[in-house]
Amino acid sequence: MMTNLEEHKQIEVAIMNLHSKLHKLEANNLEISDYNKEYLKKYITNYSFYMSLYSQLLHKSIKKLNKPISQSIFVDYGGGCGILSYLAKEVGFKSVIYNDLYEVSVNDTKIIAKEINIEIDSYIHGGIHEFIREIHLKNIKPDLICSFDVLEHIYNLKEWFNSISSINSSFSLLFMTSANGKNPYINNKLKKIQIKAEFQGLEKTIGWKKSDLNSSFLEARKKIIRKRFSEFKDDEIEELSIKTRGLRKEDIEKVVKNYMQNNKIGYHIEHPTNTCDPYTGNWTENLINLTKLKKIIQNNNLKVEITNSMYSYSNNKILNIPKQVLNLVIRFLGPKHLFFSPTYTLEIQKLTV
Repeated sequence: MMTNLEEHKQIEVAIMNLHSKLHKLEANNLEISDYNKEYLKKYITNYSFYMSLYSQLLHKSIKKLNKPISQSIFVDYGGGCGILSYLAKEVGFKSVIYNDLYEVSVNDTKIIAKEINIEIDSYIHGGIHEFIREIHLKNIKPDLICSFDVLEHIYNLKEWFNSISSINSSFSLLFMTSANGKNPYINNKLKKIQIKAEFQGLEKTIGWKKSDLNSSFLEARKKIIRKRFSEFKDDEIEELSIKTRGLRKEDIEKVVKNYMQNNKIGYHIEHPTNTCDPYTGNWTENLINLTKLKKIIQNNNLKVEITNSMYSYSNNKILNIPKQVLNLVIRFLGPKHLFFSPTYTLEIQKLTV
């Protein structure tokens, strides 16, 4: 197995090699969606910033391996435009599996990979159920499943972890997310975004997909209830719409049917501002109760610890000064203190006998 110094050098070389390939790309000339075109340009423009985060994720991941990188299978879950997949290939994993819920991202990643001459070993389109089905069909036994800024968008975490635990082999799963509700600055910032999504709707900015809703989530739930249950008066629709925040269309309809039968609403959302797109179930930066999440994970016979990360430096030298101070504080407090951290990482292991 590699020493920490060898591992660090291998990741740094991979980062430099990938930078060389991406830097030659003319993103605007690629036949890919505007959605991934903008994301790709963002990664290229702020390359060192994002590579610092991915480097931290890879270091944590590789430490979980009980065999060499060259013999290990790496999964990029919810890979977007594929940056983590390309980096994993450059690092030297035996096999890299790319997955994304959106078909447009799968197709775009194939085009980008071809342009930069990187061969991803397998592409899987779909959510957790499609992912599990495909790796079983293809007899893929992943050693590492890694994901960046995906955890906070998964609609049903209990169902997700129940599904992932059905993989019949040992593996490590690492979710890194910047939706760190333990950091008060981030918590406040994300609450404002959630409130805007719930009551006004979000603007179409970078990362916008055609399937995303840009009108008020509350108004969308009203439309769903009014269309399916025309017998309700406006005040009832208003109340039901408010109290079904955080549910997708099919679950909204179940709650309303139960209300019709029992004259009570058998659901409530615990977090005061969390909200999701009622058509897709995509959470607006879900501020997750980590205590409850740990219990969900452990109930699926998975080991879990939650760790922090360092701040990534940008081209803004003035902004980098407080980041340097915060990084010193984070190092002093240790890996499990999240108060000052820009992200947290779920480090999960499934061990089979």
